[in-house]
Amino acid sequence: MNAGASGRHSLGRLLQLLCLVLILSVGLLLRLGTAWGTQVDAPVRNDARDYVAYAWNVQTYGVYSLDASTFMDRSPAAPRPDAIRPPGYPLLLQALMPKQLSPAFIARVCYVQGWIAEATLLCSVLLAMELVGAWPGLLLGALVVLSPHQSVYVGYLLTETFYGFALMLALAAAVLALKSARGWPRWSYACACGMLFGLSCLIRPTLNQWVPVLVLLMLVWRPLRQYRREIALLAFGFVLAMSPWWIRNEITLHRLSDAEKMIDTLHDGSYPGFMYEGRRETFGYPNRFDPNTALATASWPGIYHDLASKFAKAPLAMLHWYLIGKVVYFFNWSADQGWGDIFVYPLLRSPWLWNPMFLGARAVIRAIYAPLIIGGVLGMLFAFLPRTAALFAPRQTQGIRFLALLQLFAIGVHVVGAPFSRYSVPFRPLTFLLAVFLFVWLYRYFLQVLREREAARVVTAND
Repeated sequence: MNAGASGRHSLGRLLQLLCLVLILSVGLLLRLGTAWGTQVDAPVRNDARDYVAYAWNVQTYGVYSLDASTFMDRSPAAPRPDAIRPPGYPLLLQALMPKQLSPAFIARVCYVQGWIAEATLLCSVLLAMELVGAWPGLLLGALVVLSPHQSVYVGYLLTETFYGFALMLALAAAVLALKSARGWPRWSYACACGMLFGLSCLIRPTLNQWVPVLVLLMLVWRPLRQYRREIALLAFGFVLAMSPWWIRNEITLHRLSDAEKMIDTLHDGSYPGFMYEGRRETFGYPNRFDPNTALATASWPGIYHDLASKFAKAPLAMLHWYLIGKVVYFFNWSADQGWGDIFVYPLLRSPWLWNPMFLGARAVIRAIYAPLIIGGVLGMLFAFLPRTAALFAPRQTQGIRFLALLQLFAIGVHVVGAPFSRYSVPFRPLTFLLAVFLFVWLYRYFLQVLREREAARVVTAND
């Protein structure tokens, strides 16, 4: 009997390994296929132009500057340094940049991003297998591998792919810290987690306040105090990773950061439905039609006054927008400022426009996308129910609640700021994982209720 059970266990492990290899193979095909088969119309535009400008100016002048005239207009003057955008992604571009910009440079970046997206997929699957079990973890892998948003952004010079990788690594380090025995292994993972969160903030500043909020929660919420050493080391790692950037800004600009982008984000997100005065023709870019934009974004008092006047003018509409509308837009399938559907910038060609396999993957996820997002939000809430501790092992419960808390924070950040749907793309594997967790939670709860009823029936029969 033991030999039979061992054989079935070995067969199960082999099937799981084969499924993992299949998921990774399909993922590599979709991601590298996107990298090789995508041609963006004018790829160095908008945000992408900013990142390329930073990379070019660092390489050519040794100056971190947003000034795009140095390569767009071939201006001979050295650019002025700034800190409007963090340096993580521009430094990745700079590492891949030749002396002259060319289509080969863009192809090289897309190819590297294809492999980064593949590493994110692997990390997501292993994280899910650790937290919710092997087969549910593989289900998460199937959802992530087929999600078109996780592949499409490989073809753009945007931060989504690189940021998603750093985010998943940070979450994996957090779960490893909670899983490890107390002592140096646990503390090392906690410090590494903080450094990886720092790296993510150097790519995109979404989680800049995440570590300070964790520290504050530890001080006011008693259950978190048992993790005070881990949170302290996480904060230390975060400061360690961010310090070079802060020191550079203080020395060069005499301030730790530049508030311009944050003010713009608050202003961009202050229009209900992303429209100026409800006019459809302003959708996606309402600030361009608002005559008060320059004054509102000039300073912190300006943006505070602008927000106060909008709430005073239409309080119910603004409350609905901030409490409900922004969450819906954050998880929207289509890019609000994009070309249409899953695309941000216009494309000249892409396998997601014609290839049957790519279109099939898109159709599958599109059909279940709304239930997945709803499940991910509900899973975030279910993670904190007392019953969760009875349905999952202690370390799984701790890890799931950490992930749920981070997603709640990320949603809150975008509710305050601008909830453009592409900003949720790096968080989609996390949202899908919480949706799978909800499915497992309900399944285990159902089995537990059946067992309790059966036990009660047996007791009643014996009496």
